[in-house]
Amino acid sequence: MSFLQLQHVSRRFDNGSRGLANVSVSIEQGSMVFLTGHSGAGKSTLLKMLIGAEQPTSGRVLVDGSDVSQLGSKQMPWYRRQVGVVLQDHNLLEDRSVFDNVALPLRITHLRSKDVERRVRGALSTVDLSDKGHLFPRHLSTGEQQRVGIARAVVNRPRIILADEPTGNLDPYLSRQVITLFHQFRDLGSTVLVASHDIDLIKDQGCRILHLSQGELVQDTANSEQASD
Repeated sequence: MSFLQLQHVSRRFDNGSRGLANVSVSIEQGSMVFLTGHSGAGKSTLLKMLIGAEQPTSGRVLVDGSDVSQLGSKQMPWYRRQVGVVLQDHNLLEDRSVFDNVALPLRITHLRSKDVERRVRGALSTVDLSDKGHLFPRHLSTGEQQRVGIARAVVNRPRIILADEPTGNLDPYLSRQVITLFHQFRDLGSTVLVASHDIDLIKDQGCRILHLSQGELVQDTANSEQASD
């Protein structure tokens, strides 16, 4: 069984608009996949379903065999700690240092202080910000702030990393740095899904691409590769 599965998933909103339409896809553990499509194509809806923030109107969303929509109030917090989320707007807390921003997910779980220190230092080192922990977000560049957001997303050592337009505010050089980080996390065993409209950035990454249009999955390069074999 694949690690992530969408089985005939549709999502229709109260205003009648369509988020997803009969989408079926399977993703193996430890892979990196890009979601592409125009604004409103369904990329964010798909990611929100994987974290349990949106429920399918029909169909099932399975993670490691468990139906996300069926997780109870006690199971959902445990599940979400296994998912790291990176957004275009990284939502850093301006009144807290870089260290404290990254530490927040760990402190919510009441991890011991020495373990928090070790994990935060490790996460900051991974994104090349070891010397920035004492600073506040306003003292960082846009690219550095995005890397702090990535460090916060991975500090819990998540099995899944979901990134929604993580390079939208970055120039091409910084965008490639961010994508390189996601490759590193994939190599460490995380399953990584990146939603992006930047075709030029992702087309030469050697990764599977799922293309959405008006809520429908209209192209899956994994199927294209199979067809050409």
